[in-house]
Amino acid sequence: MSKISSNFDSGRIKVIDESDWAAMRLAILPDREGSDEFMGFYFAATGAKGRDCHYTLEDAGKSRWSRGFKDYRIVASYDRKDWFRIPATFDGSSLKWSHRPEQDRVSYAYHAPYTETERFSLIERCAASPLAKVESLGKTLEGRSIDLVTVGKPGPGKKSCWVLARQHPGESMTEFAAEALLDRLIDAADPLSQSLLERAVFYVVPNMNPDGSIKGFHRYNAGYVDLNRSWSTTTVEESPETWFVRERMRQTGVHFCYDIHGDESNHHPWPVRPVGVPSWSNKQATLLKRFEDALLVASPNYTPDLPKPNYDHAPGTDPLAMAISWTAETFGCVSFIIELPFLDDIFHPDERNGWSPRRSRLFGAASLEALAAVVDDL
Repeated sequence: MSKISSNFDSGRIKVIDESDWAAMRLAILPDREGSDEFMGFYFAATGAKGRDCHYTLEDAGKSRWSRGFKDYRIVASYDRKDWFRIPATFDGSSLKWSHRPEQDRVSYAYHAPYTETERFSLIERCAASPLAKVESLGKTLEGRSIDLVTVGKPGPGKKSCWVLARQHPGESMTEFAAEALLDRLIDAADPLSQSLLERAVFYVVPNMNPDGSIKGFHRYNAGYVDLNRSWSTTTVEESPETWFVRERMRQTGVHFCYDIHGDESNHHPWPVRPVGVPSWSNKQATLLKRFEDALLVASPNYTPDLPKPNYDHAPGTDPLAMAISWTAETFGCVSFIIELPFLDDIFHPDERNGWSPRRSRLFGAASLEALAAVVDDL
C-alpha cells in the first residue's frame, strides 16, 4: 500500500522504499536527470497518525546547494495553510528527520509551496480591481500564461517600476512577497499605495516560471534554462518567460527593477546588487543606497552588510545575463535583488514557523515603503 504521494501541483519526490514507517527511504529528484540542480521537495504521507515515522533523503549531499541543509528544519503542515518546522539532521550525505503525525495526512516540503490555485486567486483579485489590469504576455514552453499585472495608469512624469518574482521556481517565498505587494497596491484605502500610484506605474510578474513551479523544479524552466542567467541571450524558443517580459520592458521603459529571490543558506534577507554593468552611474548607486536605507527602516529583517557568497553570474555567462544587470545597463535604472531565506531570520527567529509565508508577505508589503522614499528621483 502506497504511503507517499507527490502527484500534485509542485509535488516532487522519489520513493526508494516506503514499506516501513520507521525507515522511509526517499530522494530528491533533480530538475534534469544527472544534474546536481536540486534542492526542493514536496510530498504527502497518508496513514501515519500516531506512528513514529523516520524519513531519510538519501541524496541530499549531492545537491549543488547542499550547504542549505546545515541547520535546516523540515516544513510540515496538516492543512497546507499552517506550516510548522520539524528538526532535521544533515551529515553531509543524507537529510533525516523523525515525526509522529497528529493526523492521518501530513505534507512535508523544503519550503511552504505557493500553488497555482493561489496564483489564480491573486490574478483574479487584481483583475477585479479598478486600479489594475491583467494580461498574458505570452505562453511558456508548456503553454501556460505568463501573467503581467499592471497597477496604475501611465502619465507624464510617472515612473515605471517592475517587480519580478520566482524566476527560480523552488523559491516559493518570493511569490508570497509579490502577492502582498500587489494586494497592497490595489488597496484603495491604503494611503501609501495611492500616493505611489500618483507617481508611478507598477508592472508585476508574480510568477516568472509557471512551468517550473508546477513541476516542482528548484532552478529551471521546462527547457532546463536558468531564467536569471538568460537575460542577455534569451530566445522565445528556449526561455519565452524572459523573452516576453524583456520585450514588454522595452515598451514601458524601466526606472526601477525589483527582483525577488530566495537563498538556501543565509539565515536573513540580504541584497544582490548589479555587477559588471559598464554604464553603472553614481546616480544609480546613490538611489540604490537610499532605497536600501529606507528598506532597513521599513523591514528590520533586512540585513545588507553581513558577509555572503558572490552570486554575480554563473560560469560561462556574461555579467548582463542576470535581470538586474541587464535592466540596469539597458535602461540606466536602479535594479536590485532581495534574497529571502528558506530557513529563518537569525536576528528575529521564529522557533515554530521559521521564515514563513506570512513573513514573506510582510516583507513584500514593506518594500513599497522603501520605494516611496526614492520614487520621485528615479
